[in-house]
Amino acid sequence: MKKRTVLAAGLMAAAISGAAPLPAVAAAEPGATITGNYLAARHAQYARDTKAAAEYYLEALKNDPDNADLLQRTFLILAADGHLDEALTLARRLLEQINDDSLSILALMSADVVNGRLKEANALLDRLPDSGISTFITPLLRAWLLAGEKKYDEAVTLLKERSSNEGLAILYGAHTALIDDIAGNTEAAETAYQTATDKRQAPNLRLTLLFGNFHERNGAWDKARAVYDAYSESHPGTTVLETAYKRLDSRTKPPRDVRNARDGLAEALFSIAGSIRQQDSFETILLARLALYLREDFGLAKLLVAELLEGDGRLEDANAIYRDIERDAPFSWMTRLRIATNLDQMGKTDQAALELRTMARERTDRYDMLVSLGDIMRRHERYREAADAYADAKARISSIERQHWAMLYATGIAYERLKEWDKAEPAFLKALELEPGQPFVLNYLGYSWVEQGKNLKKARQMIEEAVEKRPTDGYIVDSLGWVLYRLGDLPGAVTQLERAVELRPEDPTINDHLGDVYWYVGRRNEARFQWNHALILDPDEELEEKIREKIENGLPDTKPKDE
Repeated sequence: MKKRTVLAAGLMAAAISGAAPLPAVAAAEPGATITGNYLAARHAQYARDTKAAAEYYLEALKNDPDNADLLQRTFLILAADGHLDEALTLARRLLEQINDDSLSILALMSADVVNGRLKEANALLDRLPDSGISTFITPLLRAWLLAGEKKYDEAVTLLKERSSNEGLAILYGAHTALIDDIAGNTEAAETAYQTATDKRQAPNLRLTLLFGNFHERNGAWDKARAVYDAYSESHPGTTVLETAYKRLDSRTKPPRDVRNARDGLAEALFSIAGSIRQQDSFETILLARLALYLREDFGLAKLLVAELLEGDGRLEDANAIYRDIERDAPFSWMTRLRIATNLDQMGKTDQAALELRTMARERTDRYDMLVSLGDIMRRHERYREAADAYADAKARISSIERQHWAMLYATGIAYERLKEWDKAEPAFLKALELEPGQPFVLNYLGYSWVEQGKNLKKARQMIEEAVEKRPTDGYIVDSLGWVLYRLGDLPGAVTQLERAVELRPEDPTINDHLGDVYWYVGRRNEARFQWNHALILDPDEELEEKIREKIENGLPDTKPKDE
């Protein structure tokens, strides 16, 4: 069905939050049982209220201070929340109970590094288990601790000895380059950077920034530009390299990015956090928090934390971090766009629109903020504002290319809803020209033609192609059923619409369509059942009125015919 466009987003399994000051314990009543507090904490954690979860866990610990499970859970909540001072106290107590608790060890090691106790930090690594993430994080951390003692050759040798695995070769190669760079081994650093870059299938942002920074500091401007261009070509429209390009144009050398071993250790924790992001979001945010503990100005680590918070639906906390990153020039534009999107999801749509319109005035050379504005307005059925935003965006594009198909598709939707088909149809057709066979465009345009009773045979071909590409999309299957209905193929329509209802049982329009087809094949009791079912699925006012009319009076005797 044409009216739905779906964006999928994953939610984190564990609850996380922003690093605001930890409030005093107030939620748990004095004298509450340890079991009650524990269960309340688990419930709060499940509900993603980590502040309340921490309060309940801390209250439970008062009654059982040596409980290893409570210590571990409370430590993890506090550390992932960014309350490292409180978390470190618990980590010390936890290690008295569990000698090889990996995350506690990493937290305490980070504290030792912050306080200049490199030997103590190195000794802590001996307690890491020889399993899990420890197997590949330990060599990285040891190498950087050696670098902190200016034992650069030993550090590089350690990493090279552990680089037999192809995946680790990229990770360790980048850190080898950083250590060689700090040691002043410029030629070896360049070789290591280039090798790590060549081994990747696609340019990586962090490696791009580090390698480009290396070339700039050494006055190799053309080499730096080539590194940045490779990333820009694979990420059209990116803004994260604008500051770097300005430096290239002015021949202004930047400061060293990773300045010392402490920064290197932060880099190591961030690297591991990124590598396990898809497997364990909770450990990811904790490692990113530790990276920020070691290096407070680590913009990409802040960005990772904010993205994880956003993915967990903690939009206010995410925006607080994005606002902080906003002052970091390379990521400023990206974070402002995300702030606006989050504001809209928080119900502050007008504030989001104001942010985006302010950005549009500031940067007349860009159009992405106007597309974001159009998308927000379209989601709220403010179609005139959406269409105007898309039109303004298109006016800023000197040459319409393949990557612009989605904007044209959205433009077509806005104009179709405004009943301005003379503007909608060309947008859909151009989107298909740029992205032939795109199933969502095929479906929307085909369905629109069906609704208008035109080009039905062509519409059927287009929708059948869309179904072939997305066979489990209930909305597209519904479109096929509806075009078969309009063409008079009622048995085929029943088959497709019954399947569409199975795929999307909650959709009122699909249920309404099935009711119509049932009526014309003589299954009139089932037709009225489907229409009544559609009514309880919250249809819009226009559809509700039509359904009630059909329930009362049925449909005309004339069946749909071919065009």
